[in-house]
Amino acid sequence: MRTNIVLFGGIGVFVLVVAFVYGFLTGFGELAGFPLLLLTAGLGFMLWWYLRSTDKHHEVLDGDNPEGEISDMAGNYGQFYPWSWWPLGLGFSLAFLFFGIAIDWWVLLIGLIPTLFFITGWVMEGNRKTYAH
Repeated sequence: MRTNIVLFGGIGVFVLVVAFVYGFLTGFGELAGFPLLLLTAGLGFMLWWYLRSTDKHHEVLDGDNPEGEISDMAGNYGQFYPWSWWPLGLGFSLAFLFFGIAIDWWVLLIGLIPTLFFITGWVMEGNRKTYAH
C-alpha cells in the first residue's frame, strides 16, 4: 500500500505542476484543459489521502510483503452474484442516460428513471429472498 501512496501522491503533484505550466502557456484562457488538469490532480491527491489514512489502521498487507506468495492473498474478496442481470440493465440505462446528455435534458430525465431502478435493484440484490442477511 505504501507504493500506491507514493504513486498517487506523485501523480497529484505531477499533474498539478503540468496544469499550471499548461495554464501559463495558454494564458489561463482555455476552459477545458486547465480546470480538468486541476480536477485530475485533485483526484490523485484524494486517492493519496485516502490510502494514507487507511494505511495507519492496517498491518502490512500481503501485497506489500516482498517475500509473499500469490497463495497468501487467497480468500474471500466479497460477495458476488454471477447470475445477476442488474448490471446489464444498468449498463443499458446508463448508455441511454449519457445519450440523453448529448440530445437534450428531457431525454436525460427519462433515462434517470431506469438508472435509479437498476442501481437500487443491484444494491438490494443480496437483501432479498433466500440471500437476505
